[in-house]
Amino acid sequence: MLKSIFRILTAALFLIFYYQTAVSQTSNPSGDIKKAPDQLIWAQTLEGSYFNEFWNYQFYFDNGMKAHIVFSVANFGSLKSPVSGVRVSVFDHNGELYQLSREYPIERLVQDKDNHRFQLHPEREVFFEGKLPHQHRIVINTSKDGVHYDIDLSLKNISQAVMLGDGKFNVDSEKIGIVAHIPYAEAAGHISINDNKKRVTGTAYMDHTFQNQTTTRLMHSGYRFVTHHDRENWDILYFMLPKNSNNNRTIGYRIVKSDNDISMIGVKRIEQLHRGRAFNTSVPRIVELRLEDDSTLRISRTEDQEKFSILSELGWLARRAARSFLGGEVIDFRGEATLQKSSHRPKQGDYNFFLVD
Repeated sequence: MLKSIFRILTAALFLIFYYQTAVSQTSNPSGDIKKAPDQLIWAQTLEGSYFNEFWNYQFYFDNGMKAHIVFSVANFGSLKSPVSGVRVSVFDHNGELYQLSREYPIERLVQDKDNHRFQLHPEREVFFEGKLPHQHRIVINTSKDGVHYDIDLSLKNISQAVMLGDGKFNVDSEKIGIVAHIPYAEAAGHISINDNKKRVTGTAYMDHTFQNQTTTRLMHSGYRFVTHHDRENWDILYFMLPKNSNNNRTIGYRIVKSDNDISMIGVKRIEQLHRGRAFNTSVPRIVELRLEDDSTLRISRTEDQEKFSILSELGWLARRAARSFLGGEVIDFRGEATLQKSSHRPKQGDYNFFLVD
């Protein structure tokens, strides 16, 4: 009898220990909105056997075009040597969608802090430059698969870079840095595809995420929503759901500027998630959120415009091997959405979700 009780207690303790270690311990940083230090624009990792770092630009133009440009540095361990990279997508350039990805050896990365230039290769025109918030410029001039991209975009009236508390979000023992370097800016320049040049004006947003582990091993999914009404009125959401998250706890933030007042608050958890099809994939269609002040929000996809995965460029065997080694594949979905808060009018904007499949 005593032996049976002992076995039951041992099994119960094991299950409690297993449950506590299997779920992700997730939290946002304490503190309020803070000005982000200038030095956080530069790469913060570049060490260790694994790291992932992303500078995610989103452009929304007055003529209906959209562009997403993601600079990155990454170390995938023994799979391949560390690299820098860029992913580009241009939506509705003469009614077409163009997507590009490029990688360069990490040792060719140039971080010219005196001239405020981050360049992936000294002999390639793939860079961003300018001291924020005074000025900023993004240049992509490259070709791939017979398509030439010439992108030159300059920003002005740039909002101050901000972060929540110390900018470090917790997922188990991992510290994930997230900084909103450009919550809002006015953008102008040109986007040329195969010498078909379009002059563009509009707005831009950019955030910077850095971590010492691959996204595929840390995250289940991620969510962005951006609406830019004008310089004094905009709303930004960026949050991620870690794998095995306890009670759907998330890391991330909401930043709102309304009539010259800026506020920032953590996104606490996903309350409910309703899925729908996009590009033959099951994707969150309605995401109901709870913020750290216990208020709630709802994001609803209204139009799906793009699906993008770097691994889609690989052959079947190479893609399968990469997915196996990395623990999955990051797939981006982009389009239009609404943001709804109880007793408030819905806001129209753009979503950018990613799923780890």
